Amino acid sequence: MIRSFEKLFVTWEDIAIDVPAAPDALLSILHGCILAEVVDRAFLSKLPESLLNAGQKKAKPGFAEMLEVVSVDLREFKQKVSRCLEEYFMTLNADEVKTSLGELRMRPYHHELVKRAITRSYSESNYESGKDAVVLLLTQLTTAELLSKDDLQWGLTRLLGQLDDLELDCPRCSEFSTDLIACMVAEELVSVPFLRRCCMLRIGGVTGLRVLNDAMRRTPEFSKKHLGTSQFKTEVQTMILEYFNSGDESEFGRCVRELQPMSPGQSAELIRKLMTFAIERSGHECEMALKLLIWLCRHEELDEGAMTRGIDELYDKMPDLLLDVPDAEDMARAFVVEAKKAKILHREWPDPAEQ
Repeated sequence: MIRSFEKLFVTWEDIAIDVPAAPDALLSILHGCILAEVVDRAFLSKLPESLLNAGQKKAKPGFAEMLEVVSVDLREFKQKVSRCLEEYFMTLNADEVKTSLGELRMRPYHHELVKRAITRSYSESNYESGKDAVVLLLTQLTTAELLSKDDLQWGLTRLLGQLDDLELDCPRCSEFSTDLIACMVAEELVSVPFLRRCCMLRIGGVTGLRVLNDAMRRTPEFSKKHLGTSQFKTEVQTMILEYFNSGDESEFGRCVRELQPMSPGQSAELIRKLMTFAIERSGHECEMALKLLIWLCRHEELDEGAMTRGIDELYDKMPDLLLDVPDAEDMARAFVVEAKKAKILHREWPDPAEQ
């Protein structure tokens, strides 16, 4: 639902051409969601300033006051961050930016810094230097936990949504954005699954799709798109065994991203093999496998559909597995119970062993 709002936030002006009441209707729906506690009030900080200004006049009194507070805070943040970034691109002193953000204490608006830092880099006389400077800044701010995954993603979606307008002042904006986004993926600031999600939502329209697709073609993941069946199986087996040795979910996640985009069958096979290898080893490996699956789903590297199919396939092959591991069925059922508790498997999933 948040992503649906995100899509509407970057396209509301186009919608309003055909439906002039669109901004009022959109904000009214958002207000209802806040009152129903479906979304948090802090979500208002993600509204573009143009939408805030367009919708305030007809908003209900209480909600209009909320929007006014956000509007004032957003303008203040933009002004102070713009000055801060001007100084950064002259001195390349990221510590000064960290100090400024800490003093501002306006964390809900940090996504605006991401977008502004990127667009500011495009005006540098040497684009490569500007790109290196902004990637360095975003990396350091992320390491210092002043930027979150959400900040980076919201900043990029806002950038993609404004590409056509930005090209009026910077004709090479799309080229620069493609290069920068590919670099951000390489530095693990954003992921390929996030870029694919933006493609599905058509963030940025035709221009945005072109930039996203071109950026994905430059990533390491693209080079592994055409792995053969045997190569894929070997790659997955190596990944799983290395995970059992290291316990590093982030590294496994990086390897999964390099295999993207996987077909539904490949995603299911990865899940089945992970659970099978764990069951063949010990309870400790089963706990590690479950922990990894939860991590992968929470970080959107795998989805519930893949989990369902992977567990279905595990049970399909259960007769063979029982020959080597007599209590495999009990271990698999424990997987299912814990997966349902963690909400990575639908609660209505039918356990074949009970049918």
